[in-house]
Amino acid sequence: MLFAIRCQQAQTQGITPLIEAKMDSTNTWVFKFAARGYDCMTAQKLWRRQISRLLEHVPTMPETILDLGCGPGVSSFELAERSGAQVLGLDFSERMIERAQASHRREFSHLRRLSFTHGDAAALQLPDHSVDLVTGHSFLYLVHDRRAVLREVRRVLRPGGSLVLMEPHAAGTLFSAAWHARGQLAQIWQNPWDTARFCTSMALWRLFGSANGMLSDSSVVQLFGQAGFAQVHTQPTLYGLGLHCVGRA
Repeated sequence: MLFAIRCQQAQTQGITPLIEAKMDSTNTWVFKFAARGYDCMTAQKLWRRQISRLLEHVPTMPETILDLGCGPGVSSFELAERSGAQVLGLDFSERMIERAQASHRREFSHLRRLSFTHGDAAALQLPDHSVDLVTGHSFLYLVHDRRAVLREVRRVLRPGGSLVLMEPHAAGTLFSAAWHARGQLAQIWQNPWDTARFCTSMALWRLFGSANGMLSDSSVVQLFGQAGFAQVHTQPTLYGLGLHCVGRA
C-alpha cells in the first residue's frame, strides 16, 4: 500500500528532490547532458528485449517493481508492459526523469501503473519490505557505494523478493561477442537502424564500463552476499558482454 502511495506521489508531484547521491563529476555530467543520446541509443527493440529477459529470473510475476537507474524510462516501460505490475522508475538524474515522464505522457499513457521519481538508490524513500522485485539495467557498475545501495535494496524487498540486475561483464569482449553472433547475422540485420544503434550502444557501454569498473561473477557473489542476499547467481548474456545478477531476499 505504501509503495502504491509513493508511486502516486511521484506521478502527481513530478520530480521529487530526494537525497543527492555522491557520484563523481564525470558521471554527473554524463547523466545531465547525455539524456537525449542515451534515449536514442536504448529506445529500440533489441535493447528492450534484453530488459524483458530480467523477468525470466523471477519465480512468479511480481505485483510491485522498483526499477533503479531507469534513465529515460525505456526499461520501466518494458517492465510495466511485460509484467502488468505497479512500477516505480527511479534515477539520480533529473534530466533523465524529465525525459521519462515526457515519454510516458506522449507514448505510454496507457501504462497507468507506472510512475517516475528522482532519487538516491542509497537512501530509498520506501518502507521496509514493500517491493516484490528490484531491477536495474546497466546500473550498479556506475554506483559510487555499491554496498550501500545493495543494503537499501535488501531493506525494501519483501521476504522472498528478488533483485535482478543486468551489468557489463568483466570477462566479455566485443571481439568474442561478434564472433559468437556471426551465425545470427541475417536475423540481426533485419532492422539495420535498430541494429546499428544497438551495436553503438554496446561499444559505448564497454568503453564506459572499462572506465567505471565492470562486474565479475565472483564480485557479484561477494557484494550480494555481504548485503544479505541468498541464492545468489549470475548468468552471462549478450554473448558474454553482459551479466545477469540475481539474488533473493
